[in-house]
Amino acid sequence: MLDAAQAIVLEQGATRLTLDAVAKHSGTSKGGVMYNFPSKEALLRAMIERLVAHNREAHAMTTATLPAGPSQSLKAYVMNSIRAPDADDRISGALLAALAADPALLKPVADYFAARFAVLSKELPLEQAALVHLATEGLWILELLQVSPFSPKQRSRIITQLLHYAEHGLPGTQAP
Repeated sequence: MLDAAQAIVLEQGATRLTLDAVAKHSGTSKGGVMYNFPSKEALLRAMIERLVAHNREAHAMTTATLPAGPSQSLKAYVMNSIRAPDADDRISGALLAALAADPALLKPVADYFAARFAVLSKELPLEQAALVHLATEGLWILELLQVSPFSPKQRSRIITQLLHYAEHGLPGTQAP
C-alpha cells in the first residue's frame, strides 16, 4: 500500500493522494487500506517514516564505506545527499509541499533532522557541521526543484569543497 501511495505521489502529485486512490492503485479495498491507515494523515505519517528510515539506512551504508574519524558522518551525509535525485527525493519534495499545511505531520522529519545533526556535529565544531549541512541541503533542494544555477562542472567543484570543509573545517573558523 505504501508503494502504491508513493507511485500516486510520483505519477500524479501529492494532492491526488487519497485512500480511494491507494485502494485502486494497490488492488485492495478501501476498507483494507483503512484497516492499515485509518486516515490520510496516518498514511502520510507512514510514508514519511518510511522515507526517514530509508535515509537512515543510506547514511549508515555510506558511513561504513569511509575511514573512521571525526568527519566520517558529515562526509557520509554530504555524499548521500549529493547523489542524483531519485524517486525517494521526488516523493520527499512532493510530500513536504503537501504537508506544509499541517506542521504536526512533519514532526518525524524534524526529529530526524535534529537527531541527524546531533550526530553530524558530535565531534566537530558546530559551525563547521552546520555550514556544510546547510550548504548540502541548499544544493539538494535546488536540484530537487530543478532550479540549480550550477553546471555539472561547478556542482562537482562545490561537492569537492563541501567534502573538504567537512573534513578540514572552514577557512577562518577554529575548533572551540
